[in-house]
Amino acid sequence: MFALPCAGLCLYAAAQHPVAPMLALSLLAAALVWAMWRPVDLWFVLPALLPVASFAPWTGWWVVDESDLLVLALLGGAYGRWALDAWRVPAAVHGTTPAGIRWAYWVLPPLLVVGVWRGLDDARGAASWVALLADLWAQGPHGDYDQPGNTLRVAKSLAWGLLLMPALYRSSRGAALRLARGMLVGLFFVCIAVLWERGLYVGWLDFSANYRTVAWFWEMHVGGGAIDAYLAMALPFAWWAAWSAPHGWRWYAAAGLVLLATYAVLTAYARGLYLTVVITAVGMAWLAHRHRLKAPDATLWHRRAMAWLLVALVVEILAVWVGGAFMSDRLSRSNADLHQRLAHWKRGVHMLHTPGQWVLGLGLGRLPAQYSAQNPEGALPGRVRWVRHGDAGNEVWLYGPQRADAKGGLALTQHVPLESGGHYTVRLRAHMDAPMWLKVQLCEQYLLYQARCQLRTRQVSEASKTTDGWIVLPLLGPALASGGHGTVSRDGVLSIQLLQANASIRITAVELLDKSGRQVLKNPDLALGPRYWSSIAYGNFLPWHMDNLLLELLIERGLLAVLILALAVAWALLQLARGVRRGSPLALVVGGSIIAGLMAGGLVSFAEVPRVSLVLWLLPIVSFCITEDR
Repeated sequence: MFALPCAGLCLYAAAQHPVAPMLALSLLAAALVWAMWRPVDLWFVLPALLPVASFAPWTGWWVVDESDLLVLALLGGAYGRWALDAWRVPAAVHGTTPAGIRWAYWVLPPLLVVGVWRGLDDARGAASWVALLADLWAQGPHGDYDQPGNTLRVAKSLAWGLLLMPALYRSSRGAALRLARGMLVGLFFVCIAVLWERGLYVGWLDFSANYRTVAWFWEMHVGGGAIDAYLAMALPFAWWAAWSAPHGWRWYAAAGLVLLATYAVLTAYARGLYLTVVITAVGMAWLAHRHRLKAPDATLWHRRAMAWLLVALVVEILAVWVGGAFMSDRLSRSNADLHQRLAHWKRGVHMLHTPGQWVLGLGLGRLPAQYSAQNPEGALPGRVRWVRHGDAGNEVWLYGPQRADAKGGLALTQHVPLESGGHYTVRLRAHMDAPMWLKVQLCEQYLLYQARCQLRTRQVSEASKTTDGWIVLPLLGPALASGGHGTVSRDGVLSIQLLQANASIRITAVELLDKSGRQVLKNPDLALGPRYWSSIAYGNFLPWHMDNLLLELLIERGLLAVLILALAVAWALLQLARGVRRGSPLALVVGGSIIAGLMAGGLVSFAEVPRVSLVLWLLPIVSFCITEDR
């Protein structure tokens, strides 16, 4: 009863994929069959693919993405296998969830339902529930952070975790080892994304540019610490791989992954991540020494190789420190940034007014809307709304800042291939009620950080239109380069930003003309809705994040949820502590990963990033299987 809807919904959604439906359908069908054939591999596939299972800038999807389709495929296959086993052997219908975590099935689902209900209730305002549900249906997989769909988006990670738990525990033999290998593969994918990003947009050895890597975590289009939290959780598994790998190619591969992952950490330029990595490494080394955990390869060669790896890590750190000014600049601003963050935290806590809000929170996904409404310093710098008019087509409503003194901006964007030399021209079909200031720019850009740009800031009105109804904006600035620091051409980002506070413009078509007059945008007439379109925030990320995992949970879910989730994590760490005392290196690694994720959450929040939150949720789940993987 559960496998068929999961499989059907997954395949239907794959067939509706905005960019590559046949490819998505083929890959997800293969994942479904694989999960049915080998449900034990869920432990490997999830951590391996979640870090890269999103193509949001091209699909326009937001409430859901490819990671959700992946989870649905795995759920359909695993529960389908469960049904088949139960049909063959009726006794197989019973689950095998460890007794120590079964209470989660009774406590966490009601907690999730309450959080979703409060979030949707807050989002609907004075509207009826029927109107809210109709709005959600019309919104589909698209939306924005201050809309009701954000509640469903934020709720996904816990919902997926709870649905995966019974299937994962049915195939728990060797679970920790499979999860560790999956984390290594996922970390490798992230490191390749980091190398590709920096190679194209800033250079592998440029440590002075004001550029922080984001890899494949597109959720960071409004800032946040998704990559910080992920690297904090994944790096202990890279250390474990180098420590446990035998002499030969496997050790060299593990050591190379450690160096690559350290490069990713260093070029994220996150001071909290630096501190987390150091404390985690020292703590794990001390616990391994205290409990006499011995490396499988205890030869003299292995000990010398590990010592040389540490030397290489020190050289790598010094190279980034001495080779550029950006790290030292970031560290020198730590004190001022901490004071700003403390003020941000205070403003967030002050949003809780009533006892009900303190106990149950404001509701899942309601932080951006409420923070913007209650704090002048955190007013949303813009909004993007997609509107469909039946057969009349689509239009996008671009809103300016909610207050005249709002910091930063939010732009409608599309990734486009760049052509060397020449200047571009933007043409818009739009409607506006009054003259307003518009900023249009095309930059050499991956996600948040811009290099050279061609731009135009101009006041537009109905009188600005040509006789055929277009607003024509020739861009000014230096010629752009299509080639990065390698041979692969890089994309740029076209962004359209409304600067006028409390104003809106309705755009029905956008064209970007290159120096030859060729139109290079995809879906320029918006006939395909948000496909190929996205949004990016510039200069102000406060409204979207609390920059503290504990406070984000408190504000959106309340003290009750914080206490229950803290109990689940503490109980998992207790199981891992017992495993460490029994001599299990994997127990130490999983425990170090959980603690590292929580420590990183002291200065970033990632509860609103479902892919990363689900990775964190897998770690306590596997903690109750650790005794089988000594």
